[in-house]
Amino acid sequence: MKLFSKIPVTLFVLTLFITLIITAPATLLNSLATRATQGRLLLTNIHGSIWQGTATPVIIQKDNVLMPLQQLHWKIHVWPLWTGKLNISLWPDDVPQSSAMQAIFSADQIELKHLQLTIPAAALSEISPQLRLAQLQGKIQIASEHLLLSSQSITGTANADWLDAGSTLSPINPLGVYHLTLNGIPGNDASGKDASGTETASGLNIALTTTSGALILKGNGIWSPAQGLSFHGTAQAAESHQASLGALLGYMGRQESPGVYTLALVTR
Repeated sequence: MKLFSKIPVTLFVLTLFITLIITAPATLLNSLATRATQGRLLLTNIHGSIWQGTATPVIIQKDNVLMPLQQLHWKIHVWPLWTGKLNISLWPDDVPQSSAMQAIFSADQIELKHLQLTIPAAALSEISPQLRLAQLQGKIQIASEHLLLSSQSITGTANADWLDAGSTLSPINPLGVYHLTLNGIPGNDASGKDASGTETASGLNIALTTTSGALILKGNGIWSPAQGLSFHGTAQAAESHQASLGALLGYMGRQESPGVYTLALVTR
């Protein structure tokens, strides 16, 4: 009889627990996002529940300036949780839910599908003091059909277009449109070496080209979580803008040949 007397209590506790999970407010996600990014990202204008809602992500820059991003809608899918995966659909206001990107988290990797993301170019100022002083303008549209990120590798390809690119150091704005191709570095084995035995690190190969504009940029580089960014390229003015952009080019780097300046970004 004592066993049966405990069943209603057990059912009540279980029902209460499930109810709390189902009705958990979306504001809980702000605490999770802030903790996961070590205080570099917070969520504002939060509406809905933890399972489905909207919020505006805000980047907290190194100088404590707040940079709001696009408002995002999210939906957490329940059934993948039974397989140990967290599957979240994310989409901004100008994208239909049917075209939402998918972020799938499991124990050892993050999988991104149909990635579509627009960020202010000013967000690049986090990369180096040189870019912070340039006060970059415009927006960057990032797209990828599939990216797989783990502690040992990044696989997949992403494309980024810097639209209406500009800088407060330039008398010409916008400066142009630029394209970045980001290719994941092939995975390594547990020793951190590739198939040939060479020491490698997970990250991205980066290629920069100019689509159009007064300032012509090109170059290549590599980024990894362990080693940071190492990018080297060139910058030069289109023929009709050489006089106007002389000061900006001098700020970017040394002149390696007539009218062609070194473009280098190295962070650790």
